[in-house]
Order: sequence, then C-alpha cells, then structure tokens
Amino acid sequence: QRESSGGVRIGPATMTIARQAGVGLMLGEELGVDGVVVKQLVPRGSADRTGRIKSGDQLLRVGDEDVSGSKVADMRHLVIGELGSTVAITLRSTTSGQVYTVDLMRGTPEYFD
Repeated sequence: QRESSGGVRIGPATMTIARQAGVGLMLGEELGVDGVVVKQLVPRGSADRTGRIKSGDQLLRVGDEDVSGSKVADMRHLVIGELGSTVAITLRSTTSGQVYTVDLMRGTPEYFD
C-alpha cells in the first residue's frame, strides 16, 4: 500500500476482465437498406449453428434495443458481451420478409466445439 498526495491509503487494485465475444455475425450496411444487415456468418459460430440466419437478413433488435436504422458502429457494444452470455437478436429475412428472433450465445467456434 502507498499513500497518495491527499493522505488516502491506496491498496493494490484487483480487476477482473471478462473475456468478450460476439455471436458469429459479420455485419455491414448496404445501399438501399435502412440499418444493418448480416454480411457473413462465422463458420461454426453461434449464429451459424442456428441454421436460420442468412446473409442479407436485417437486424431489427439486439436485446431490448431497437437497432433498425442504426449503423454497425452503434451496435457493436450490444452484440459483443461476456463469453457464454446470451442475447436475443430479432431479424427480418431477406428472402421471405419474415421477422424472427433467435437467442445466441456469445463465444468463439472453439468455445462451442
């Protein structure tokens, strides 16, 4: 322990950093689409394992947050989170227009293998 200039004793800090991970989605923006779309799925990632999400599907909600009309940079903090945690993502199918929600676990493909 050491003393700061104000006379307050400062002890060793303990900090735990959670491992952060995404859900296996590569996101982007497309001309003519208001918001963010799935550009690619990470093979064997959480999103790929659902068998439901396709390239071109548009993100509408991440958790409780409406992301329609958002930019990729605005939603990074919503998609990425603590390894092993889950997040509900609502999308609109590019082919059928159907709106659907999937619960995805954050992690790398190796985490799931």
